[in-house]
Amino acid sequence: MDPNLYQEAKAWNFFVPSLYATYAYTEDLSFGLGFFVPFGLGTDWGENWVGKSLATKSEVQTYFFNLNVAYRIAPGLSLAAGVDYVMANITLNRQALFTPRDMWGSVELTGDAASSWGYNAALHYQINEMLSLGASFRSEVKLDIDGTAKFDFPSGNPVGAAEIAALFPESKGKAEITLPTFLIVGAALKPFEALTVEADWFRIGWKSYDELAVDFDTETAAVKDESSPKKWHNGYSVRLGAEYRWNEKLAIRMGVDRDLDPAPDKYVDPSLPGADRWLFSIGAGYKLNEKMTVDAGYMFLSQDDRTITDSDIDFNGTYKSIAHLMTLTLSYSLK
Repeated sequence: MDPNLYQEAKAWNFFVPSLYATYAYTEDLSFGLGFFVPFGLGTDWGENWVGKSLATKSEVQTYFFNLNVAYRIAPGLSLAAGVDYVMANITLNRQALFTPRDMWGSVELTGDAASSWGYNAALHYQINEMLSLGASFRSEVKLDIDGTAKFDFPSGNPVGAAEIAALFPESKGKAEITLPTFLIVGAALKPFEALTVEADWFRIGWKSYDELAVDFDTETAAVKDESSPKKWHNGYSVRLGAEYRWNEKLAIRMGVDRDLDPAPDKYVDPSLPGADRWLFSIGAGYKLNEKMTVDAGYMFLSQDDRTITDSDIDFNGTYKSIAHLMTLTLSYSLK
């Protein structure tokens, strides 16, 4: 198959950790701690594909540390609020052409341990034994990223090496990324004791991702500040799930999710080739004893084929993607 017309990204395994703890101080007042990774991406196209000047390998990781307080202000009605401490690591790789020598070299942009603060709030209302409603909001988080740009070209004659050293020096740089708001509204229905059905609506405020700008401390004729328009709009998701308690120890779960991608066709690029997608999940939980429960789940992500015909970066094509997600959770009660 012609590599100028078709490229398959390398398969990549990701470990996504999470940790939660809760403490009921009184019947009405509880505290919670959480560590989770709500945003992340990774693509690896290899170093010799037709789009290597745009992206070869990209990875973004975000880490949220959350402290929450929840209080039951009336029978059935609880409010919660908390703060988020957020960290992020970013690595963007691509290839660059040194035209005078017709030589390709690698470019690596890294931003490490950027951090900032956000907040969140939620409410839960138990209308009756069958129906409950909930809503939560998580603020946007602005990350000021300090990083480094490194260039690596094949060694050649001394003249070429001197030219490359002058035009492509290692440089510090800065960028700003705003993580989006989250608004979630949901309802849970318990038609009978063993079955719970839940429906949720998400709005993810990706409109904050308007551009990706990188300012280099050292500019040359070949290395200049970069600004890439993104112009994303808000993303939306509808999720439906059910849990059936088979007996006192075993619970069986399944769900379906429809996500609408926030990136306009014109600004889709191979580092983030998203599209609308379906997610299907199954899982189970088993109570090992009075204190310990184990939960496992599997999710299949099927992304709609997305054909780009008016790319702002002159890189039209069709993107296809699937993913397999597996979870394993161990819960332990200190009561």
